[in-house]
Amino acid sequence: MVGLRQKLFFGFGGLLMILLLVSGLGIAVLTQYRGALDKFYYENWRSIEYGQGMVDSLDKLNDIAGSISGADHQPAQNKLADASQAAAAPLAEFDRNVHAEDGNITLEGEQKIAEETTRLWNGQNLNGDKLTSDNYHDAYLKLLDPATTDAERTAAQAQIKNFSAPLKSQAQAVIKLNLENMKPIDGRAKKMADSAMQFMVGLSVAGVALAVIFTLVVGRSILRPLRTVIKSIREIEQGNLDLVVQVKSRDELRQLAEAFNSMAAKLREFRRSDRAKLIRTQRTTQLAVDSLPDAIAIVNPEGTIELSNETAQRLFQLTPGKPIAEIREHRINSIYREVVSAQKPAQPRGYESAIEVYDQGGQLKFFLPHAVPICDSDKHVLGITLVLADVTNLRRIDEMKSGVLSVVSHELKTPLTSIRMAVHLLLEERIGSLSSKQSELLVAARDDSDRLQTIIEDLLDIGRLESGKVKLDLSAESAERLINDAIAPLQNAFHDRGIALEIDAPAETPAVLVDPVRIDHVFSNLLTNALKFTNAGGRVKVSAQTLDDTVSFIVEDTGIGIPQEYLSKVFERFFRVPRENQPAGAGLGLAIAKEIVEAHGGHIAVQSHDGQGSRFSFTLLRADQSIGQNAKQVEVTHEASIYSDNGR
Repeated sequence: MVGLRQKLFFGFGGLLMILLLVSGLGIAVLTQYRGALDKFYYENWRSIEYGQGMVDSLDKLNDIAGSISGADHQPAQNKLADASQAAAAPLAEFDRNVHAEDGNITLEGEQKIAEETTRLWNGQNLNGDKLTSDNYHDAYLKLLDPATTDAERTAAQAQIKNFSAPLKSQAQAVIKLNLENMKPIDGRAKKMADSAMQFMVGLSVAGVALAVIFTLVVGRSILRPLRTVIKSIREIEQGNLDLVVQVKSRDELRQLAEAFNSMAAKLREFRRSDRAKLIRTQRTTQLAVDSLPDAIAIVNPEGTIELSNETAQRLFQLTPGKPIAEIREHRINSIYREVVSAQKPAQPRGYESAIEVYDQGGQLKFFLPHAVPICDSDKHVLGITLVLADVTNLRRIDEMKSGVLSVVSHELKTPLTSIRMAVHLLLEERIGSLSSKQSELLVAARDDSDRLQTIIEDLLDIGRLESGKVKLDLSAESAERLINDAIAPLQNAFHDRGIALEIDAPAETPAVLVDPVRIDHVFSNLLTNALKFTNAGGRVKVSAQTLDDTVSFIVEDTGIGIPQEYLSKVFERFFRVPRENQPAGAGLGLAIAKEIVEAHGGHIAVQSHDGQGSRFSFTLLRADQSIGQNAKQVEVTHEASIYSDNGR
């Protein structure tokens, strides 16, 4: 089996062989042409150099010979010595060039010229045999010899003159012959270069053609099955899992195609099982939610309703496929957007947050909205579950309970007042003296009746606050004054318990819009709780902080704290944190404080850890922002917020 690796190796190896072949042939051709050119230029140019050297040497020798000739033909001895010394180099140079030319005969007729030149110079032939003593060299040596007679020197000068012209002519003939031979070399060199260029172009074209053909053949054998696999994969990507990838090759691409076919088969099986499971889940979910009296809907992150039960569709028009932004009840859309933004569940804070809706029979119903994000393992929101719980009956029971408490409180208030008055009269001994035991019993009865009176007043206050019948007497009050008025009655109690009381109310803190009497009740409750649950040596701090549109008041202690599991219940009516040696109380103080703060348009919260103290804070609207706007805001009953605070 020829694999993909072998194909790639064969393809790249073939291209490498073509490249090496073209390069080798090109180098061989260029080497051949270069050798031919070197031969032409080297041999002819050397002969020209030899001929020119002979001409130059001969001219120097003739000049020297002329310098020692005279009328008496008998030069002085010192003059002959100088001439001999000057002629030594030209003689040796001419002799060297003659012998070099004898060894560099390359052209037709050049041998004859060389033989004649050698004979005229030293009387020898090309083999070095002496043919005659009648020559230029021997005559020149005779001229320079001091022993030469006057007649002999004259004869020598005549010989030098006779041999000089033909010798020079022969040297120039060597130059001319080689120059004539070099003239056509330029044309032949161009022809050779053109031939080399044409040959190289031919080799290049052939190499490129072979490489293209080779690439097409090998590439086609590789790319065709790849294209088939890619096309099949895209079909599978579009959901066509029934497609089978067909690859005829027997290499790794075939293995890849078989792997994809196997994967597609498993995906088909998974799709069938997942589709069946999804259908079962959808139908089961739909049946489950349809059986509930509450309105339930599931919304995707894009804001489109995907699933809803019959109650949600009938009462709130939460129809699958409909954008939640088009829902008539705007608070449902607000809940959805807040949960998507915060990625946290949204819980209603009480029955005052209920949505009122009339059913088909015209009956008024109340639904509390809940919203929970559906997240994956990476905390990405996949959808939102909206649950609108039917609290109609619970709300009616709560209203009945509040009504009963109000009636009972009113009915108890009158006889309790009479009892308290009688007890006080007895303790004042206006109708007779009392024994110590009788006084002790009456004091206990007075304390219990006072505590019962406080509970009844608290219940009546809660009823009035919840019904919205309380009219707040609003005015702009400084934060420092509110804090000082609240702690003044309790300073002695803090001192007696050995608890440090600190105040941090900056002078630049803006005034707040409040009912001083009602807010004093909030401060009193928070400070009293801090006093009760802080041990001697502890610390309680009251401070004010300026926010954007509000001022936050904080009561922080170093007391026993509140366990985490009870923080969400501390603002509920009649709730008391279960603990040993619990101080007396009905558990209404924080509930009343919460109602008063919310009636002012603010909110109250708590932060605490068991054994590490507590931090209560509440906000009030700033008076310097817009008194008219703030006054209008606090007149609205505290139906406002859908979400629960971190209150206790």
